[in-house]
Amino acid sequence: MIEQHQLVLTRGNYSDYFVHKEQRDSTAIKKNENLLKDIRHLKQTRQAKSQWAQQAENEKKNNSHADKGFIGAKAAKMMKKATIMKGRLDTAIEERKGLLKEIENVVPLTINVLPTNHQLLLSINDLTLSYPTKQPCSNITTTIEKNDQVLLCGNNGTGKSSIINAIIGTFSGKQSGDILFSSALKISTVRQDYSDNHESLRSFVSSSKINYDQFLNLLRKLGMERATFNVPIEEMSMGQQKKVELARSLAEPAHLYLWDEPLNYLDTYNQQQLIQLIQEKRPPMLIVEHD
Repeated sequence: MIEQHQLVLTRGNYSDYFVHKEQRDSTAIKKNENLLKDIRHLKQTRQAKSQWAQQAENEKKNNSHADKGFIGAKAAKMMKKATIMKGRLDTAIEERKGLLKEIENVVPLTINVLPTNHQLLLSINDLTLSYPTKQPCSNITTTIEKNDQVLLCGNNGTGKSSIINAIIGTFSGKQSGDILFSSALKISTVRQDYSDNHESLRSFVSSSKINYDQFLNLLRKLGMERATFNVPIEEMSMGQQKKVELARSLAEPAHLYLWDEPLNYLDTYNQQQLIQLIQEKRPPMLIVEHD
């Protein structure tokens, strides 16, 4: 698996990877806590040694009746010891800082879900889709209510994307059955094919009618560098183009989200961001995904 800063080899599937990652993070967090405790203690010791040396120096300056030679020698000795000790403590602190493990803290995403009084958002009854040479799916019946996250599973070629295309009215074959929406339903999509996303981000946002600042903020949370903001979308990498498509959907006000394989081209950090968002916010969704 490709994480933000390293390549991790894990035996098993995607779920096994996350179990192992949680174990690694838990161990690293405990180790970091102990190292940070050591660093705080070493800093306190360093501060105390410096204060002792300063007290000796102040005694020399402020005690006009005492033996200046004795006090001066004492202050110099304390200062020398403090300097040596400070150097050792500085080294110990830096060594422990070097042992601290970098742990990926998932930056939470936001989603612009519109409230609705309708319990039932989408109803599909006996939907059958076909092309002249094949029938991807038949007699599909399901409903999506305002608190539902529905996962559409199946092997390649079984009509998952075709169902989403039928819902949004872009299916090019023959269809029968009923697709019913609640009144004034606003739908936001993440598509598999977003090659029509092009030009500058500002032009893209303008045509998408979403908030520009919110959109850029989402791209930053997804890990896109600011320098990329000036690159035309068609010149971006596939991962960056996917983040543009995702950020548009997240920023778009909607009652229902139709996401077609949203995890494609993303590293495990971004995938975890999306999973966390869905688990915590529970937006009404129909998701096509292999895992």
